[in-house]
Amino acid sequence: MRRVGEFIVVFVIVLTFFYMKPVVLSQKSPKPVDELVVNEVKPQIKSTQHNKLNATGMATIIGLSEKELKEKMPNPKNEWVVGSDRKWLVYGDNATDYYQVELTKGTVSSAFVLGTQVDIAPFNLEMTLGDISEITTIYPAFEFDYKDKKYKIELTEDDMNYRPLISFDNGTYALLHFNYDTGKLLGVRYVSKSTLVDMIPYQFSEETTNPPVELTDDEWEMVNQANTEQLLTILNIVRQRINRKPYKLDTELVLESKKALAEFNKDPKLVIKKDDRLEQWQEKVESSNPSDSFLLVNEEMECLLKLGKPVDKNTHGLFVQSMGDVPFIVTNWFVNRFDQREIKDSKDEYIGIAYNKNQVLVLFNQKAANASLTTESSDKR
Repeated sequence: MRRVGEFIVVFVIVLTFFYMKPVVLSQKSPKPVDELVVNEVKPQIKSTQHNKLNATGMATIIGLSEKELKEKMPNPKNEWVVGSDRKWLVYGDNATDYYQVELTKGTVSSAFVLGTQVDIAPFNLEMTLGDISEITTIYPAFEFDYKDKKYKIELTEDDMNYRPLISFDNGTYALLHFNYDTGKLLGVRYVSKSTLVDMIPYQFSEETTNPPVELTDDEWEMVNQANTEQLLTILNIVRQRINRKPYKLDTELVLESKKALAEFNKDPKLVIKKDDRLEQWQEKVESSNPSDSFLLVNEEMECLLKLGKPVDKNTHGLFVQSMGDVPFIVTNWFVNRFDQREIKDSKDEYIGIAYNKNQVLVLFNQKAANASLTTESSDKR
């Protein structure tokens, strides 16, 4: 009995302890939520900070006046006037030393380098995209302010692989153009913010338009000629880079290209036969956005070539309807897997070029349509 009594006493004590514990602890429990003073902490979203490269070489000439440029880089070999306030100064004449500098309203707005020995550090024209990735990150988007507006650029997957954009710490940028065929750096285009806005080489988050180029007929004739010389020169420098013979300008091919363009513009339905395609064409023609280019499908291109009444059925070509930045057009041909097939043929030696304001048609052939009227490549200045 004694042991039973001890058990009951111990049991009562334990029971009392476990019963009273939550009551005691409740005196120390936190206040209800509605009695608390809460200090709100808003999450901070940080924008992506780009790894900007130190501006060196060609990146440092952007923004110089024409006088300052010529003090630093005297004696350009040629000059192409490509607008009422735009011109290119040309330096070098071969695959090792060629580059050209663009002046807009008397200030350096861009530079385009093709020469393998021109100083473009930290880049060089033997680099692949993998080599560039070891120097800096390839970013898919960029933001910058220009003239009280904020611009956002978005790069597609193809852009990042073949035409990435690199930023420098002095506010300039470089478009790196990679040859689709070789994977190596073909050329570098250094640009100011204003040139990026004018060119619109990538997709902008907001619609961006530029006023149309207004020139007299005589001014357009001068610009067309300058663009023709520029296009042939750049094409032949690149041809040297990929171990191809330079093109020779063939007068008959020139006449064929001019005739084809003239007939096309007289009646686009001769080439673009579907109504929806014709509407697209008209929209692009009327657009002031330089990135609004129009590409002809194979059947349309065949119709366009026939309008020139080619002497040789093996004549083939490339057509561009855009605002006409020649370095951008040519490098895009080598970046695009379809276009580069037209210009990498080692057998093609003859060329005909027709510029009509913002249009260009280039014809290629293995043999001269009129050998007696063929001019040697781009050395004719």
